[in-house]
Amino acid sequence: MSTPQQQKRIYEEITLRLQELVEADDLKPGDRLPPERSLAALFGVSRNSMREAIKSLEQAGLLESRPGAGTFISAASQTELARQLGEAFARERHRLEDIFELRLLLEPQIARLAAQRVSPGILERLDGLMQAYEDAMMRGEAVLEIDQNLHDTIAAATGNHAIVRLMEQMHDMLSESRDEALQSPERSRKALEDHRKILSALRLRDAGGACAAMTEHLEHTKEIVFTSKKGA
Repeated sequence: MSTPQQQKRIYEEITLRLQELVEADDLKPGDRLPPERSLAALFGVSRNSMREAIKSLEQAGLLESRPGAGTFISAASQTELARQLGEAFARERHRLEDIFELRLLLEPQIARLAAQRVSPGILERLDGLMQAYEDAMMRGEAVLEIDQNLHDTIAAATGNHAIVRLMEQMHDMLSESRDEALQSPERSRKALEDHRKILSALRLRDAGGACAAMTEHLEHTKEIVFTSKKGA
């Protein structure tokens, strides 16, 4: 869980960005809210999280959804708008932090077990997915689905049906940390390097190495997501 100090820092970062938009008159009563995807990228949250934040602000009367036209700002006070938006988006960003924390608890241990049990057939499947990942990057295409398949296949390598079932049931939640709004060329390149290290450890049946490589991968991804959004 985020500490109170971390929560305060994130809230302050987001509020500052919102105040800058307000001062530039990009957010004032009567204006249409920027596209969901743009806001998600700006504040470092998934599009699903952004939808939840917007919904809560609509319920609070700060935003108004007009079918076919978009979402409009109905708050009378720009200061109140910045405060309320900052609180809502900070809450959603905390959720993304929680998801990364969960992944760091689960997936390195899954990789450890996978290294002990991986079969030649699974290794071949992982090789194919890695090639597909590289090909998609070369063409400038999204790699979200391939990334998900890589992690699912590593879970399958454990031979533990409960683990596979758990990961499948958590797809919707875990997908928030892979959301399109959080992607960048830097993230994709680094993820490709990290996945190579994980696969190498699996081939060697190096349980400790696989665990460490998965931990490193998730830490890199978390750092890229949050650092890029902070400095954007």
